[in-house]
Amino acid sequence: MILTALFLSSKTENHFIPIEYFKAQLPVSVDSSQLTSLEFPLSSGIQFSYTVHSCLRPLWGFGLELLALIDEGVLDYEKSSVRKIMDEARQWGQESLRTDAQFLYTPPQIALACIFHYNEELVREFLKIKFVSAGGSSSVGENDTVRLENGQEDPAERLIGVVVACDALITERLEVIQTRSKEDEHLLVKGIDKKLWQCRKVLDAQEASGDTPKRKASSQEEREVKKPKTSE
Repeated sequence: MILTALFLSSKTENHFIPIEYFKAQLPVSVDSSQLTSLEFPLSSGIQFSYTVHSCLRPLWGFGLELLALIDEGVLDYEKSSVRKIMDEARQWGQESLRTDAQFLYTPPQIALACIFHYNEELVREFLKIKFVSAGGSSSVGENDTVRLENGQEDPAERLIGVVVACDALITERLEVIQTRSKEDEHLLVKGIDKKLWQCRKVLDAQEASGDTPKRKASSQEEREVKKPKTSE
């Protein structure tokens, strides 16, 4: 249980730690299922609520930063064009909420993917400014793997790869959603409802297992310790 609590605590800091990496720090005898199987019971036991943060707030922040870079003369773009790109990216970000990208990527990564969807060059220029390598500036190309002097991969290039994959996933998912018929949507909703019903059954079973006859005897009279009989 303590290992599951540690794994859950990493999620509260918005610093995702893959379970494979987390497990690698533990003894070999610990299996991944031992961590994941206790996540939901532990969360429900402490009445903990999960929140899925959207990409809209990071999008707003990126928009403000892009405009500030234009004011500083670092970014050579018209403010009106950037505002138009951000408006379109915000609409795309709202559409992305209908996909499972929210569970696979962080909000800033999705936000960059939404901007990338409408203007790839703007994102590449922005990351080139934000990630200035110690060994000198380097361009972030579409198919290039940029290496620093110490042999490590450029973080800007690595992030671009994540952004491209995220944009492709959102585009693919939305194409599937938009081509669904009403019958398909009806079957999908029924499937979701069935899963929710099964989750509800698990919760009810857990609550029922905790209400043993011994715990139900909560009155003070029933819990009084009987006095030992004295010999006459």
